[in-house]
Amino acid sequence: MPRLLAALYGSAAMAFVGLVAGTSGAMACGTPQQEAMFDVAGLKSELMVTTLSCNADAQYNAFITRYQSILQADDAALQNYFVHTYGRAGQAAHDAYITTIANKMSEIAVAEGNNFCRNHLAIFSEALALDQKNDLALFAASRGYVEPIAPESCGETVAVDARELTAER
Repeated sequence: MPRLLAALYGSAAMAFVGLVAGTSGAMACGTPQQEAMFDVAGLKSELMVTTLSCNADAQYNAFITRYQSILQADDAALQNYFVHTYGRAGQAAHDAYITTIANKMSEIAVAEGNNFCRNHLAIFSEALALDQKNDLALFAASRGYVEPIAPESCGETVAVDARELTAER
């Protein structure tokens, strides 16, 4: 399944690269909220590819149910970001962005092969064990996703260890 995902997403990734190539190279400083929405998008991509690759439908549904309001707000904020940044091309940029991050995760799945599920299924338990729903953005940031495009932080970055968020308080 990961190879199929990689093939499907490959052309959209190239379209995204072409779309953003015409924009200015330097982006303005991102707010903490913008940085969080990109991190959550990366987390969702990892979970989606893990679900498809590892038959983790039940875990994915539990995650979506628990964090539905946060995920919907994040999706809306991400869409608004792309519309504000790219104007009329905002919807296309948003769609291509989501496809690109899914493609990147699919490439990881292909590279890890049989180890992918062993390496990634625990993320569902970790995310569902968070004490506060608001810890989701911190948990996503701790995963260290490398986004194809995101506003750069211009402030001090605080490292967060995901184990701290899931530990009993």
